Amino acid sequence: TYTSNYPLRGYKNSLFDGGIRTPGFLYSVNEEILVPRGRTSCYVHISDWFSTLVEIAGGWGAYEANTGKQPPSNLDSIDQSEFLITGTRQTCPRTEIMVHIDPVRGIASYIRGDFKVLFGNQYLHRSCEEGIYYPFNETCVNWDTVMLYNITGDYGENYNIAEIYPDQVQQLKQALVMYLAEQAPMQCQLPTITDSFPNWKVPYCLPFEFPDDIIPPWATYALSGFSV
Repeated sequence: TYTSNYPLRGYKNSLFDGGIRTPGFLYSVNEEILVPRGRTSCYVHISDWFSTLVEIAGGWGAYEANTGKQPPSNLDSIDQSEFLITGTRQTCPRTEIMVHIDPVRGIASYIRGDFKVLFGNQYLHRSCEEGIYYPFNETCVNWDTVMLYNITGDYGENYNIAEIYPDQVQQLKQALVMYLAEQAPMQCQLPTITDSFPNWKVPYCLPFEFPDDIIPPWATYALSGFSV
């Protein structure tokens, strides 16, 4: 089908590797900027491009000098420039990925090293209901249904080894639980052509960085008694 990522298992909107794993490449005509590195199987998360590109552009010192802002704290982005671009680092900068937590479908996934765990019914289709708050806590995931794969040796995710490696399952579950402890509830609010952001339910048009942190009138919903 058009959503197939064969030979990887799964498809778009799936937590199997066929739904989350994509090819990527870097290219430059100037080899002084980008040293040819061949191919790699190291993990690179999309969030890593932020720190990587900042470093290529001069680093966080240049960022602070040009923007007048402090670098973000607790940034979930790993600088991969030494590995991907200069070739001065030989080990993989990122060794684990919190793939996704979906409180609507009750599914979650986490990767660490060779192992990838998936919790919940990965084939369950359930839509987010508008106006309902979905809590991010231990109750939002179906922990009873579990699959564990060695995605290095079993890239098609064909052999569930959860019963063989229960310790790995518990360690990856704990990583997800720790992540859940930092999250706020999610409310489903989907914009439409006739009822887009900002509106009475979501009065801010975010995320944007406005000068002097002043949100302009066009980015807020004119709600009686509401002030920015």
